[in-house]
Parts: sequence; C-alpha cells; structure tokens
Amino acid sequence: MHIRGETRRAPYAAPPKALPEGSAEGRAYTVSAEFYDLLHARSYHRHALALTGPAAAARVGIVEVGAGTGLVTDVLIGASCVPVHAVEPAAAMRAVLLSRLHPPAGGFVGDRVTVHPCSAAELSLTGQADLAVCLRMASCLPPHERRGLWRALADLLVPGGLLFLDRPPARLPIRPTRRSLGEVRLGMDTYRGQVTARAEHDRIRCDYAYLVCRQGRVVRRAQESFLLWPLTRQALGAELAGAGLVLEGELPPDLLRVRRATPAAAPHRTP
Repeated sequence: MHIRGETRRAPYAAPPKALPEGSAEGRAYTVSAEFYDLLHARSYHRHALALTGPAAAARVGIVEVGAGTGLVTDVLIGASCVPVHAVEPAAAMRAVLLSRLHPPAGGFVGDRVTVHPCSAAELSLTGQADLAVCLRMASCLPPHERRGLWRALADLLVPGGLLFLDRPPARLPIRPTRRSLGEVRLGMDTYRGQVTARAEHDRIRCDYAYLVCRQGRVVRRAQESFLLWPLTRQALGAELAGAGLVLEGELPPDLLRVRRATPAAAPHRTP
C-alpha cells in the first residue's frame, strides 16, 4: 500500500511527531484512524447492512480482510454464530478495532473474534471460512500484490465459499474531483473532511484532508494520501478466475459476489 500522510496543528502549535517505524502497511492510516469512525462510518453502513444475510448463513467461519476500525466487523459478529477473523495490519486502525471489540463490560464478542495483525498473505487459515469480506482494500494494492490477495482469499475459503468485495474504480478520473466527507460536532469542536481524487500516471491519487474547528477557527489540519489502481470488471474477473474464484454478480449496494470454485466431479467409470 502506498500512503503519504501529514498532520499538523495551527501555526501557533508544535509540529507533529514523525511517523512510527515499521512496514508501509503497519504505518497506514496513521493520520486517518483518528477521524475514521467520525467521518467514514456512514459510507460503510450500507455495505454492512447488506452483509447481514451472508453472515447469518455462514456455517464454517468468517474472515474480514482489511477490518479497519471494525465498522463492518461489528455487524458480521452480531449477525453470525461462527468464528470471525478480523485481519488488520495497520497498527493505528487495529488499536481502534481492539477497543471496539473488547469493551470494558466484556461480553460474548471475545469468545468468537480473533484479530490478526498481518496481511492476508501471512494468514494460516486454510479452509476455515465460508464467507470472506474485503472492503476498500484490493484497489490499494499494486497488481502483483492484488493477485496474491486473490490467491490468499481462495486458500482460506472452503469450496463454494463466498467472497464479497467493493467494486474497484474502473478507470482514471478525467479531471480532479472533490467530495465532502461531511462534518461532526463534538463538544466545542467540529470535525470536517473531504477527499480529492486525481490521476497520477496509471493510478488514482486520493488526498484526504481533515479539519478540526473551534468557534469558527481552524485549530488543526491533517491529511493523508492513498494510491489506487483502477481495474475493469473484465480484468477483475480474469484475475479472480486465475485464483480459482468466480465472479458471480452483484449485491446492492455496489458489492461484488464471488464464489470459490468447487472441484469438478470425478468422471464415473464403469467397472
């Protein structure tokens, strides 16, 4: 994952500390994690609700790759009765995820959910899931890593198991586009965000900008950039097929349904 991040206070404050050492995946979302649940939750809500049916139907296990802060993980746990594996290599996002999954009062959640601080390629969960979920992650990977992700997902799914992922962008934007992430009020502060997407060579650069305002004055600014690789549906289908996965159709809103192929039945031989 290719990420650029920066956070700073208004000019009268001290500069931010340097990013923590470690891999690029481990450093990912160092800036955005603070604002994620405040400004991104609504965009996850529709996807999470659409996954309640598949989660309730799971009979082996569920793996969520790129679990983030747990906005979807919560729903998968609540709708299912099987083990849930939440995979999140980014330390900043995982800190929020663990806090969400282990509230002070405790509860049943800890009996069924396991958090894996690694990438999908490093998992050892062969055949332990009949449902896999991968949201807002695949398009962040360079093509060779993305193809490795499909192989890892095929390995963890039982034959006939389902994978749901969000539709990747199909092409580069013609011109820069800007979209508001909304705003949230907490006490005296208002949190605002926006994302600007633009073409950068063969990729899409998404610049996320966050503002914290108090009484009409900006007290803090933060930004983080991500690179996405566009992928047409036809090319995606070909990549999935190469890993033994079949792109079947769509589940509203904008979720793609993929199934792990079942082995062909052995030919019957007359004795």
